[in-house]
Amino acid sequence: MIDAQRLHALSPRLSSRYSVSAPRWDSRAPLLEGRMELCQIQPGMFLRLADVMDRYDLHSEALLHPGLKVAWVLEGQAEVSFAGRGLQLGPEAGPQAPRAVVVALDNAEAFCRQGRAGRKERKERTLTMTLSQEWLQRYPYATHQAHLQICPWRPSPALALLARQLILGQGLAWDSLPQRLMGESLAYAMLGEALASRDASAADDLTTRPLTLSEDRRMQRLKESIDNGEADQVTQSELATRLGMSLSTLQRQFRRHCDESLAAYLRHRRLVRAYQALEHERIDLDSAAGLAGYTSTANFATAFKRQFGIRPSELRRQCDNARDALPGDR
Repeated sequence: MIDAQRLHALSPRLSSRYSVSAPRWDSRAPLLEGRMELCQIQPGMFLRLADVMDRYDLHSEALLHPGLKVAWVLEGQAEVSFAGRGLQLGPEAGPQAPRAVVVALDNAEAFCRQGRAGRKERKERTLTMTLSQEWLQRYPYATHQAHLQICPWRPSPALALLARQLILGQGLAWDSLPQRLMGESLAYAMLGEALASRDASAADDLTTRPLTLSEDRRMQRLKESIDNGEADQVTQSELATRLGMSLSTLQRQFRRHCDESLAAYLRHRRLVRAYQALEHERIDLDSAAGLAGYTSTANFATAFKRQFGIRPSELRRQCDNARDALPGDR
């Protein structure tokens, strides 16, 4: 049995503002029958297993952290919504309903799930992978998707067999090294199939024609505004609005113009600006992190060292020592 306390305990690593409600629910009674588990595969990469049946018409809400979601309903039916966009998943949701999707979240967004108590003896068996922004910074390949874009994908029969063995077997309670290695292999295979299917679909949909002269000039002006700092503190969605196009069109055209994703280019240029400010303006680390678009100084330091091979505190100290050594500063 799974009660509200257990649901709340699982939510903080993936979301905030989690709440549940159900008609005629005694708050002391369990909400779900079955099991729900959460495991961190690697830093910023989480896999959640659910093998549950609703005991009430359960409505749950949360604010999902930015990142990438890979959701797969192996059995049953799931009614969910992302930022108000309703979605039905699973084999019992109808022949046209997808069983699995990849959803990109550039910003925190509202998520809802509606459970149905009337589906007795019909368990909802799901695997949901969450990739945080910090994880995506380490693997920028996975970010090639517009905000709130929902991309269906079809798991292979071999992957489905492994997933059912996991759910019906030891689950995510990996008590031995062989079990853990098998579970992690399934997680990586699930992510690999999802991203490969998403990118194959995107390649089928995109034209390979070169940009027109006006499109090329517009992307060049955007690149210049990023380089000179005019686009600092501006989100990709706001840039798209300023240019009078959809975010997906902007991201597609920018990649074709620069052979690099807009997200990666913005991240690189803002880190470069933070480096220059630390080197020449003697700003503090919190200000440098904000200049690079980070709210966490620790995350900024990690990205900075990955980009330049030195921590921002070390760069600041080296520059201070070099200034102190100048004869005019004595």
